[in-house]
Amino acid sequence: MKYINKNTPPSELVSYRRAPGASYDDMVKKHQDIYDITRLSLAEEQGYICCYCGKRITGFKGTQIEHIFAKGTAAYSKMQLDYETNLLAYCDGGKYERKSDPSILADDLHCDTKKSSAPIPVTPLQNNCQDKFVFDIDGTILGIGADAEATIQILNLTSPLLNTERKYAIDAYSMFPSMDWKEEWERLEKRNSKGEYVEYCFVLQRYIEIFHEKDLKAEVHV
Repeated sequence: MKYINKNTPPSELVSYRRAPGASYDDMVKKHQDIYDITRLSLAEEQGYICCYCGKRITGFKGTQIEHIFAKGTAAYSKMQLDYETNLLAYCDGGKYERKSDPSILADDLHCDTKKSSAPIPVTPLQNNCQDKFVFDIDGTILGIGADAEATIQILNLTSPLLNTERKYAIDAYSMFPSMDWKEEWERLEKRNSKGEYVEYCFVLQRYIEIFHEKDLKAEVHV
């Protein structure tokens, strides 16, 4: 999970939510253009990675709008269009992949697809969220503290599918045993020319912090 510094909401969404009776469901059903603009804006501010797992998202098909305070919670009715504190973008959580690939099991479903309306103790809007999780070389995720462990369980971030993809990302470093790890850590902190973070960038940063700590310079906070 990577901290998300929220941007100004799209003007189209701002105008729409001022309208009498404006709701998220109505936006989805009757104002697809506003929904699409909002979804893309959320993906852009996140560097085109899922707000929870870090998987690549495009902002278009397969990208979903997430409510931290979801339908079924007391806060939803007032916050359903609150871009600044309640709306994020997430991957499909495996649900669409599962329709076309029978090898993807229910145990692989993750992120909001698994979360439903359950509240999560650690969110990407918390400055220190990235420090709450660590990753082993086999892709396993561990939470630091009860809140992080609960978040992992609610979002099913232990999904075998995610474990495998995180392991593949970490394994790529095995081809480069000698590397300027400070420079690599800083590269992962930045977006590329397309505005994208590296997929699973925070997983790789935590790997560097843990397994190459002695190679990092004092300028990098670990």
